[in-house]
Amino acid sequence: MLRRGVVVAIAAMLMAAPARADGTVYRAQDCGDYIFVSLGTSYSILQSLGASGVKEGDALQGDVEHIGHPVLFDTTAGRSVFAQVTDHNLSRAEVTQRIAARCRAATGEASVDGYVTRATGCGSRIFVNTPQGYAVLARLAGGVVADGDTLIGPINHPGRITVIDRQSGLTLVVFVEDLWLSKSAAGRKMTQSCRR
Repeated sequence: MLRRGVVVAIAAMLMAAPARADGTVYRAQDCGDYIFVSLGTSYSILQSLGASGVKEGDALQGDVEHIGHPVLFDTTAGRSVFAQVTDHNLSRAEVTQRIAARCRAATGEASVDGYVTRATGCGSRIFVNTPQGYAVLARLAGGVVADGDTLIGPINHPGRITVIDRQSGLTLVVFVEDLWLSKSAAGRKMTQSCRR
């Protein structure tokens, strides 16, 4: 009797429908091969070749909650989507940081004012407080920046940019290493990068 119960339980598990976690496309525009998907309370990141037809708001059917290659169907566009889930179970803050790193900024080259929180004793690194959060810049060329200076430039996307130090009027070429960090995350990076 026990043996028959075990066989029935195994058969039931094999015939059960696979678990699914459908999602809605949160961001795909200007993100290259990346698709950011909302599952309501968490987010997943998908990487897909040829995902150009996927748009924000599209409903994706399939398991977008687990790492791997799910079978997905875009019910809004009526077509299959071939993608790999590369990250999952992210908070809104975490997915926002990844969008900032992987997608072109909607604001393009708009200037952003940032207050230099720390540059002294940090080598080439400059820690800047912007309205969106903290940014970590690496100075490539240009003059010296002091703590408390205001930098103006497109500090809203990763990569090489040119900024102007409002106090000195000097132009600096920097590389944006990190964006939109919280105060505590920026503090940890300062502790790692800067001398006392």
